[in-house]
Amino acid sequence: MKTLLHATYFLIVFMIACTTQARTFTDSQGRELEAEIIAYDGGDAVTIRRSDGNEFPLNLDRLSAADQAYVRNWKPKEAPTVPPEKIKRINELFGAELFVDGVLWDDAPSDVAKRLSWPEESQTATQSSFRKYNRADDLLFGARPYSSTLYGQDGKVDMISIIFANKGDSAKNAFAMNSKQIESAIAKAIDSDGETITKQLSTLGEPEQQTTATGRNMKERLKVWDWNGHTIMLAVQNEEYVAVRIMPPELAANRGRPERVSSSELKVTAKANVQKRANGDVIITNIPMVDQGPKGYCVPATLERALRYMGIRADMYLLAMAGNTSIGGGTYVHELIDGAEGYVKSAGRKLEGVSIKLKARNVAKYIDQGQPILWTMFSTPEYNALANSYTQARAKYPKAKDWEEALKDKLKDKPSLEPNMEMGHACMIIGYNEETDEIAVSDSWGPAFTERWVPASLANDISQGKFWVVDF
Repeated sequence: MKTLLHATYFLIVFMIACTTQARTFTDSQGRELEAEIIAYDGGDAVTIRRSDGNEFPLNLDRLSAADQAYVRNWKPKEAPTVPPEKIKRINELFGAELFVDGVLWDDAPSDVAKRLSWPEESQTATQSSFRKYNRADDLLFGARPYSSTLYGQDGKVDMISIIFANKGDSAKNAFAMNSKQIESAIAKAIDSDGETITKQLSTLGEPEQQTTATGRNMKERLKVWDWNGHTIMLAVQNEEYVAVRIMPPELAANRGRPERVSSSELKVTAKANVQKRANGDVIITNIPMVDQGPKGYCVPATLERALRYMGIRADMYLLAMAGNTSIGGGTYVHELIDGAEGYVKSAGRKLEGVSIKLKARNVAKYIDQGQPILWTMFSTPEYNALANSYTQARAKYPKAKDWEEALKDKLKDKPSLEPNMEMGHACMIIGYNEETDEIAVSDSWGPAFTERWVPASLANDISQGKFWVVDF
């Protein structure tokens, strides 16, 4: 998340620069900041980017006289013209019209998604995503992808993540094989896709070989190619998955580790996302949606949403593998939380288990700060029918007092809800209404399930009693 800092903030951090246009800026008190200029229009502020990827405006009067003169004389570096035949060749390697010129990072994500025919998944004030669950006959880099995702940040393309052969998807005819045969089939599919993609990309030259580990079960072997300011990274985790990521070189320099997000920035941004409505609803806005898709990845999809909201890049497929996903796609929340812990820590954050009795006033402690709560529960058909019914009914009562009375009547006839161990589910609590004692729940099933309201008493009936937040 690239949050905007007001001019009153000057983050004093010295970092190793990852870009050739970086400069050590000095403020009026002699403190240093390593960054590059992104934009300057001749006014009293300049937009800079730290080496961790964060961009923000900075008033010139906060800088030394020498740096002010440097900024006023700064001119943007023009991107080199890329011959049409070179663009055509990279698009052929990719397998679709990814590029129209030599630079992807100044394109609007919606324009790129339209060229690729990847449907929109989510749009917030600062983030967007476009995700396609691919068909069997789709080919990218010569191999069959299962999930292709384009991420946008502040109206520009941020990165692309494509998942190829993986443990959750690649066990064809698993019902007719024993466990060793299934494992062998998955390993062969991963090896085959890795070889095919490597052969395609090797026309760009010999890749740099790397390994990286960002958490338990998140060790990858990487092959890295650079093309005209774009890093193409082939990641393989043995017996788990093959992935291709396309990102700016400054992000690739982190070798899979997320950028650190300062607590002070995050607290300001998160609190600004809390919306208070006239009817007493308090809701967190700007949480990206992720559609868990055909795999039943409710846990990794919900965790991806929470991490991206907190400024940490994430892909639910890779989180699923970190959580030791079972063959065919089953995931378990405790294993996923444990597996992703190292990755989250590398961003300076922590997944913290919390104890909550489900009442509006209890969740308010977190919602008021802009912290969504990950919640495990039993998503039974009876619960979902009631959640849909209550959400639709309350929309007809603009005043909380009127809805409170109507809700009391409805709850008198509420059927008893029984937990169903086969209906385990993870979702997010994103809001509350203290007057009606309701909570707002968000499921990772697409935009229609962004916000549903349920009485806290109903939620308690089907709760597993486990909650986590990404701390500040």
